[in-house]
Amino acid sequence: SKEKIGYIRLPRFYDDFEDNEGRSCADDVAAELEKLKAENVQGIILDLRNNPGGSLRDVITMTGFFIEQGPVVQVKSRGHTAEVLGDRDPGVKWDGPLTVMVNHNSASASEIIAAALQDYNRAVVVGTTSTYGKGTVQRFFDLDYSVMGFQDIKPLGALKATIQKYYRINGGSVQLKGVTPDIILPDNYYYLATGEKDNEFAMEWTEIKPAEYGQHVYQAKAKAKLAEHSAKRVENSEVFQRILENAEKLKQRRDNSEYSLQLDTYRAEQAALEAEYDEYEKLFDREVVFGVANLPVDLPGLEGDEGRKARNDDWVGNVKKDVYIQETLNVMHDLLGSK
Repeated sequence: SKEKIGYIRLPRFYDDFEDNEGRSCADDVAAELEKLKAENVQGIILDLRNNPGGSLRDVITMTGFFIEQGPVVQVKSRGHTAEVLGDRDPGVKWDGPLTVMVNHNSASASEIIAAALQDYNRAVVVGTTSTYGKGTVQRFFDLDYSVMGFQDIKPLGALKATIQKYYRINGGSVQLKGVTPDIILPDNYYYLATGEKDNEFAMEWTEIKPAEYGQHVYQAKAKAKLAEHSAKRVENSEVFQRILENAEKLKQRRDNSEYSLQLDTYRAEQAALEAEYDEYEKLFDREVVFGVANLPVDLPGLEGDEGRKARNDDWVGNVKKDVYIQETLNVMHDLLGSK
């Protein structure tokens, strides 16, 4: 395909809370969107895999890059009505096709933007069976403040308390369930309980009244057909089928708590597992994404900085070998063809 697709990888929602003029992920992503538009890309992939979250302010701002003004997330404390937090800027920085990549380790702020763009039908969410499922807000309380005059008993430490839950604009909580992608791809944890729902004392899933929302920027069309096409590709993919086989083995190992107490037997079993893992890893050491290149405007910044160039070359190499990016590109190709 000769389609030109932009790719943005965001590792976390970072912000400088002590300096309003400091660096923020929203500003950085806005700059990257402008550079991609200058290259006339036809679609954009926003990769939030393994993104643990971060700044709520930035995730609201960033969601607003893809919609007109409107609600992004609802936050509710016990005994209070829900507060709707949203984007007030009617401007849109990208009005074309958009896919959002997530996995089991996409949490908190990552889930907020993925859920909002899914509820608006603004993007196609691609990823594992669900995101992490962290739909709560915590606050730290310094216990020393409550005993200011008693130096001899300090330090008492801090208390971390859950004070709020956040909800999607459709009213559903992200807690426990996470965000279920429109296109589900298998991974090593496909058959395992992971994320917040794997915690023994996690808060339950709840639901509140939906917010009023809608957008007229871009409607992601024919999601059911996109999912059907992707499922067929996964079924015919040697790599994804091997991933499913490995996922089954991992579940069997977790369910089986018996280990040999004979040292030689145990070592032999571990050696066999390591050899099997090494063979499995070879599947991901070949290029599957072609035509990957840095933006021309970024190339001068790599010249003369060997360390930065080496890190970039390593990153580009990993992108080329990423089967999940490959399949997301296939989904984007289908999305572009669904106009």
